[in-house]
This record gives sequence, structure tokens and C-alpha cells, in this order.
Amino acid sequence: MSKYVRVMDGLKSNAGGFEYKIDEVNVTDNCNPNSLETEEMGGFNFGTEDKILRWLHRGDTIYDVIIPDDAEVIKVDDEKGVYRSNKIIVTNPRKVTDNMVIELYKKSTLSNKIVAQCLLTLIWKNRIEISKYIIKDRVKLDNADEILEEFVNYAGDKNLAYESTQEIYNILKEIQSPIDISLYVDKEPYIKDLTNDKIINLTGQSGSGKSDTDEILSEHRFENSNGINKELGKYFRSKYKELPNCGDDFDLIYTEILEYCKKYDKTIVIDCAQFHCIKDINLLKGKIIIIRTCIDTCYNRTISRFKDNNPNYIDEELEKYMERKKAIFKWYKFSNEFIEKIDKISSC
Repeated sequence: MSKYVRVMDGLKSNAGGFEYKIDEVNVTDNCNPNSLETEEMGGFNFGTEDKILRWLHRGDTIYDVIIPDDAEVIKVDDEKGVYRSNKIIVTNPRKVTDNMVIELYKKSTLSNKIVAQCLLTLIWKNRIEISKYIIKDRVKLDNADEILEEFVNYAGDKNLAYESTQEIYNILKEIQSPIDISLYVDKEPYIKDLTNDKIINLTGQSGSGKSDTDEILSEHRFENSNGINKELGKYFRSKYKELPNCGDDFDLIYTEILEYCKKYDKTIVIDCAQFHCIKDINLLKGKIIIIRTCIDTCYNRTISRFKDNNPNYIDEELEKYMERKKAIFKWYKFSNEFIEKIDKISSC
């Protein structure tokens, strides 16, 4: 069995203010093992190391707990790992650190329901990044509904209104969503036939596993391009003194590509990360394929690609690139808005 532990604010109980003596037997006369009511139960409560994650909001110090041989021990809540005794020894005090919290999570045997509660109790202690760590490790497509439901129920309207709670809620909601791209969970590509035209529109965030229209509009990529991308690059350069950009002029670029490719009697693939920049969604023709690789993976792939493409990079260059690419954690929200608009369009 996992060893007994207890969390407190220094030497004092978070509930009731009792001040404990370290390495001595602490005794209470108020302990009713037959009562199920918390106030009547009395005694000293403690938990097990594999479930103490649920109670880390109760203080800043964790203690090992020793139960004297002549003490009464009551199992109050097996799911949450709560025990109570009339006698207790607390020993080996350690300040609770982020690293310790992660190690306790790795040892935990908590159910999905209790893990959902932990996501909130960690927020209460300003450990939002650890809540994200747990989501990344624990929440999957097949348990997202359960964890999100319990998170909302446990938070209630008051806690759910806080900005930090909303951040975690939104991460869970995106995992649960059948269409949204998620921060931490890969999903199958979103595919929809919009019209019967022989056009395949391929999009996804940088690093999602697709290429790019950069071969048409980027000077460096254009020089090394070939085939239809080379043709389109020449076409745009002959027609426009100043090249349009996907961020501001996506509708124009898309329309020009469709018009130019009418002369080809074959399926055309338009591959671009900036489909979400389209202003008139009704311009889209053919099939849309949206790669829904999780954003965490996309970001890491872009960094790896930078290292591969720039083997002689210096640390300062890498740091600047990494900082710039962190914008992907905001950009993907526009992709989700785009998918939601696409999903409302009637299929052909």
C-alpha cells in the first residue's frame, strides 16, 4: 500500500487551525468512528501518496504520516484516498514544489473524475502549467467528455468565470470538440466536399504535415520550385508589381489560382496554411482537407525543421525563431474558427 502523507500550512491544519507537533504523537479526544458527518467525525485526516494530489491545495508542506499501533483508523473516502485517525505522528516535512507535484501525479492512481477535480485544485495553487501537463498526459479523445463534465461540475459557475479556469476549460473543450484542432491531442483530418470541382484544398498549421504555397509567393522557395508552382510563381510576378500576401489578399490569390488552372483537365491541389484568412468562404471550390495535428506537435516539428535546415545555427538565432513560432499557440484559434464556418456549409 502507498505510504500515508498529509499536507498542511507549515505546522497548522488548513481546516480548524490545529497546530501539530513533529515526531510526536498528536492525540484528539474528538473522534467518532461511527459518524459519517465531517463535523462529528473529528480526528486527524490524512491520505495516501498515490492520491494526495487531490489534496495539495490544503497547504504548502507535505509530511509523512505514522499511525501509532493503538490508534483507530477510519477509511473515509477510498476514491479520494482520505483516512482519519484519533492519533497521528507527522514527520519528514518538505515544501511542496512543482517537481514534487509532477512526481506525485506520476505515482497517482486517481480516477478520471478525481483527476478532473485536481486540474482545478492545482489552479487554486497557481499551478496552471502542471494542470496543462496533466491534460497532455491524461486526457484523450475517449475520456474527454467525462473529464470535462466533472471539471465543469466541480468548478461551478463562480470558479469557471475566472480567466485561469477558462483557459483550462477551453483546452478541454477543444479536445472534446469533434471539429476543433487541439493543443495536445491529434485528430483525424477534417474532410468535406464543398462542390464537385476537381480542386483539393489542403490546409493545416505549420508543422502539421503538409507543404505550403510559399513555393509560389516566397522568393527563396520560388527559386527552387518546379511544375505548376513555378508556373504560378511566374504568373503572379508578371501580373503584380507588388506580390499579394495570404494574410491580406487570400481571396485574390485563391481566385487567381483557380482561374489560371482552368486550362488543366486534372485535379488541382491548393496547399496553404492561411485558408483561415479567407474573407468570402463561398469562394472555396472542391474538397477541403484540414490537417488536425495537435499544436504542441506542430510547434515542436517547426523547431526541429529549423535545426535541420540550419545546421550551423547559433543559440540566439534558435531562441528568436522559437519565440516567433510561439505565435502558433494563438494562430490555431483562427483555424478553428475557419473549421466551424466550413462545418456549417451544406455539402455538395
